[in-house]
Amino acid sequence: MPRMKFIFAAAMLLAACDRPTSTGLLGYVEADYIYAAPISGGRIAEVAVKRGDTVKAGTPLFALDTTDETAKRDAAAAALAEAKAKLADLQKGERPEDLAVIQAQLDAAKASMTLSVPRVERRRKMVKDKIVGEEQVDEAESALLADRGHIAEYTARLAAAKLPARIDQVVAAEQAVRTAEVDLASAEWALDQRQVVAAADGRIEDVYFRKGEEVNAGAAVLQLLPPPNLKLRLYVPEPELGRYKMGEKLAIACDGCAAGQTASISFIAATAEFTPPVIYSRESRAKLVYLIEARPDDTTQPWHPGQPIEARPQ
Repeated sequence: MPRMKFIFAAAMLLAACDRPTSTGLLGYVEADYIYAAPISGGRIAEVAVKRGDTVKAGTPLFALDTTDETAKRDAAAAALAEAKAKLADLQKGERPEDLAVIQAQLDAAKASMTLSVPRVERRRKMVKDKIVGEEQVDEAESALLADRGHIAEYTARLAAAKLPARIDQVVAAEQAVRTAEVDLASAEWALDQRQVVAAADGRIEDVYFRKGEEVNAGAAVLQLLPPPNLKLRLYVPEPELGRYKMGEKLAIACDGCAAGQTASISFIAATAEFTPPVIYSRESRAKLVYLIEARPDDTTQPWHPGQPIEARPQ
């Protein structure tokens, strides 16, 4: 009997030694990075930041060569100016020089008519006196009719020249101006996109290209980490999952972290997974756990992605 008691006591002691102690939730720091990339490819003309720099939203990060885009912008601006000039010309009628020519022709026709009227009267009188024949009267009357026709023609031409172009021509010219304005705006936008700025406040985590290198459209030139994009990935065993709720505060501890750090739970996975290798241990290996994500409440602390952490309910 004493031997059995000793064996039982030894078994209980071994079981106590093998029982894992509660160390809270284990996990690590992770981040949702912003990758700054150009919308079109080209040669990098400038990289204005370096790894580790802290930038504000709108800070220039890098710029691509603008030779082609500047030429296209200038061509679009010239096309717009030409379209506007054509529209203005159609709206105001003929040029003053053209109007002066028509006016001179009208004045000449009127002057000719002042001579044609008395000429007809004289010829008619001369026919009565048997000095000239009827043919002379016909010639004078024909010249008078021609002068009247010229006066009517030049008067109509002068009136028409003072009017703007036909409405369909004006409408077409207005549409051409609008199209040119859109083309110019598009060219200016493309030129502006050759310089990429920070989308948010954050820290430059890495720079992948240097000045003079060629970069493709959509290829990340550098990596930006805004503090709000930091998150903590934690793993909770299935039996303890019910203890955690969305928005719940967690006490966070890590090597080198300031005391009293907290985080708020922002995500709880709906399905289980195996313990990730990064936190494997003899006690947790091959156990099913649920992923929990939490956002640090104090993002000014030097959180480092990949850094191991431990969390406990407050």
